[in-house]
Parts: sequence; C-alpha cells; structure tokens
Amino acid sequence: MFLYAFILCVLVKQAMFEPLLRSCEPIRVELCKDLGYNMTGMPNLGGNDLQQEADYNIKSFSPLIQYGCSPQLKLFLCSVYVPMCTEKVANPIGPCRNLCESVWSRCFPVLSEFGFPWPDALNCSRFPAENNQNHMCMEGPKDKIVDISAPVNPAYLDCGPDQVPGDLTTGCIPRCASDLFDESEKRFAEVWVTVWALICFTSSFGAALTMTIGGGRVKAKPLVSLALCYCLVSLGWALRMFSGRMSNGCKGNSPMGDVSHDGLSNVNCAFVFLLIYYFGMAANAWWVCLCAWWLARVGLNWSPEKMRSLGSVLHVCAWGFPAALTVSSLVRRDVDSDDLTGTCYIGNRNNTTLLTLVLIPYILYFTYGVCLLILGTIYVIRKPRVLAAAPLTSSAPRKEGDFLGAICALYAIPTFCVMICIYYEYNNRDKWITKERKPALWAFLLKYLMSLFVGVSSIFWIWSSKAITAWKAVLRRLGPRKQLPLKVQTMPVLRYVPTHQLSSNMSTSSRHSTRSNPHRKPRIHHLRNGGETVI
Repeated sequence: MFLYAFILCVLVKQAMFEPLLRSCEPIRVELCKDLGYNMTGMPNLGGNDLQQEADYNIKSFSPLIQYGCSPQLKLFLCSVYVPMCTEKVANPIGPCRNLCESVWSRCFPVLSEFGFPWPDALNCSRFPAENNQNHMCMEGPKDKIVDISAPVNPAYLDCGPDQVPGDLTTGCIPRCASDLFDESEKRFAEVWVTVWALICFTSSFGAALTMTIGGGRVKAKPLVSLALCYCLVSLGWALRMFSGRMSNGCKGNSPMGDVSHDGLSNVNCAFVFLLIYYFGMAANAWWVCLCAWWLARVGLNWSPEKMRSLGSVLHVCAWGFPAALTVSSLVRRDVDSDDLTGTCYIGNRNNTTLLTLVLIPYILYFTYGVCLLILGTIYVIRKPRVLAAAPLTSSAPRKEGDFLGAICALYAIPTFCVMICIYYEYNNRDKWITKERKPALWAFLLKYLMSLFVGVSSIFWIWSSKAITAWKAVLRRLGPRKQLPLKVQTMPVLRYVPTHQLSSNMSTSSRHSTRSNPHRKPRIHHLRNGGETVI
C-alpha cells in the first residue's frame, strides 16, 4: 500500500512540472484564414474557450479594421484571439509586444476620438518583449508610417448606399431616407390610409359581431377570426392616426446624418407595430386556414368530429406562425417608421429584414392558399351538383359552398397585389436612396389599400336576411320585456242573507211555483225493496 502511494506521488509531481502538449484545431474564423498559419488552440489569449466567441470579439473590431488605422491590426487581433498553435509547444504563440505597441500607437487615437478605451485583453504588457527560445511570439512585418494627427473621419468606412457609418461598436447602420416623398404626398397618403382604416374597422367589427351571433351568408369559423384580425389591424392604423407620425424611429440631429434608430423604445411605435404586423400576418394565415376549411367541408365532406379537430389545428397554426415571425422581428430590433406615413413597421430601412420577415412570408402564404384553392376546386367540380345538403351530413349547401369558395378566391387578389408592391420596394430601394429614381406614390397607396381591402369587403359576408333576423333576436333579448296579462278566473259573489228573509223567499217561491203550474202532476217516487214497489 505504501508502495502504491509513493508511485502515485511521483506521477503527480512529474505531471506538475512537465509541460502538457496542446491539442490544435483548424482555424474556422473567416477573417484569420489567410495569415500564414492554419492551426489554433483554445483557450486563447483573450480568455475565450470557443472559436465562435473569438469570432464574435474580432467582428466587434470590424469598423476599426475597415477604417485602416494600422495595416497590422488584423494580424494583431488574430494572434490574440486565434493564436498560432503547434503540438510541440505548450503555450499559444501570440503577438510580440512591439507589434502590440505599433497597433496601439495608431489605433488608440481613433478609439479615444469616439470615447472608447483600449481593451484590457489587448494590453501590451501581457505579451512577451521579444521572440526567443523562452517565449515565442509573432512580430509581424514593419508597417508604413500613418499620420495619427489627422482628424478622424468615420466616413471612410465602406458602407452600402442605404447605410451610414456608425461608431466603432455598431459599424454601418441604416440611414433614414426622409426625402423620398414630398410633404404633399405625405399628407395625401395619411388621409388615404386614415379613411380606409376607419372603413375597414367599421366593416370588420360589424362582420365579426354578426357572425358571432349566428348571422351572415355562410357559417365558417375561420371567417370570424379573419374579420377580427382586420379589425385589429385597422385599430393599429387608427392608433397611428391619433398619436401622430412616429418620428422617434429616426434621429435627424446626428452628426453623421439622418440615422435610423430602433423604434421599440417608443411605446406607441411598438404597440402600432404589434397590431399591424402580427395581426396582418395572422390574417394571411387565416386565409390559408379558410381555404383548408373550404376544402375539408365542401370538397371532402368531412364529419363534424373531423371539422372540430381541424379547427383546433388551424387555431394553433394561424396564431403560432405569426407569433414566431413577430418574435424574430423583436429580436432583430429593426422596427422603424415608414417615411411616407410615419407608421412603425419592419423592413422600412433594411432590405434583408424586408425580404426575410415580410416578402418571403407573403410568398409562402400565397403559395399555400392557391394550392388549396386549386385542390378544392378540383374536388368541387368532380362532385355531383346537389342543391341542398343531406340532413344527416355536415356538408354545406351548394350555394353556401360556392360563396365560401368565392371569398377564398377573391382574397388571393389583394394578397398578390401587396406582395408585388413589397417586391417593388425591395428591388428599387437602393436606387431611391442614391437618387437614381423616385419612388412611385401609387405603389404605396395600392399596398395600403389592398392590405385593408378584405376587411372593407367583409360587409358583403353579412349582407343577408339572416343577419337582420339574428340582430332582431339579439335586440329583442336585450330590450325591455313586456309582461303578459294574467288570466284570472271569475268566482261568484257570495252575499249574506238573513234567515227570516231566506224563509220568506222560499215560501214565496213555492207559492209561485204551484200557481204557475196548477196542472202539474205530483211526482211519484218508486222505491224498490226486493220484489215490492213503494209509492
């Protein structure tokens, strides 16, 4: 036992004093793949354990690299966060102190101009003074002399046409194109959107209430949710009308020009965005669900049990997918105000956000809806024409089924128009910002109208005698109730008569009776007792 303990102590002591060999891995950071070495090891000299963390730290210096304060900045950052690794050396091979001091002397004035300190992970005292057999480090080539007394101009950053240089932490940020439209065009667009929003709110709210109480030309549960979505979308536009233009999405007094800022800091802006974006996407999802409902009910003649199960699935899909898109929008924090109407939405400055979170969802909804429409049309055409539904089935009458299919088909037209207008904006925004072309006002007005058109047309869903009957029944229940007259059975009136009057009246009546019938024969009562007759 003592021998085993002695051997264990010797092994521990040997492991403590002998250097361990490092395990190297290929460099996966794109910025550091062309520096003359291709293997690195973690943890690095900046305290990161993964290359993903090192890549994130290096990307935070991208504006400084684009500015070009030092030609050796890229090598210096990579040698710190992605150091050279070899299995024959235990320690990572990072930068030498003279390389750090050369980069610091030229890039620190740029950082201090923006009010940023030099990072502690890049402190030059942490690196070896020279490259020798005791401490290996990378010296780097001698850089050219750069005039550090020149004023700092962040405009040297290579940004796109729809972006402006920001500070060293944000890099290039979207600009506010506040001069795309004239003031007269903005006023007309505000009036245009306000009028259609009020009409849409009135129609969709009335349609939702009427179909809830059992009215309408056709009974379909997705129609109620669809009308409710457009009611809330128009409510968002109405809130924008009462709160004014959402100008907090841009900050015009920035020294670098009109710069786009996140509009979620404004409560009204965030609330308007949630109403318009979430319920607008939910309306598109409910259109797809309405097409599926029409296919199952009219084309496939599903039973009531299957229709109830389908309704539960449709609710999860129609509210879940737009919620996921809304969460993605909030995570990106790219909510800003539209220049034409001043309404908070997403993708007004960033083409990537407009493509991924607005245009692509519209294309997917339109594609799924049209496929369901085509499939339902094929099933309906192949079915024999029956004027009324069978009493024991759940299939709708032919007239109601045709009307529901017409609603599904007509919805595809405004969805297609909105999709084309969004693509027009996505394809030409760079030309608008560079003043090569002026945006067409009619495209934006058409997009606003078509995004509310289904809610405006919902008044035709309830234009029938059934709606009038349903509202009459509701008003009759809510109105004052009239009490019906009670039927009381009349009883004879009993009067008290004295005894002497009663006896005199009886004698008088007996005399009158004998006198009035003098020839009347006396009555003979026959009593039978056994075989005898008693008179």
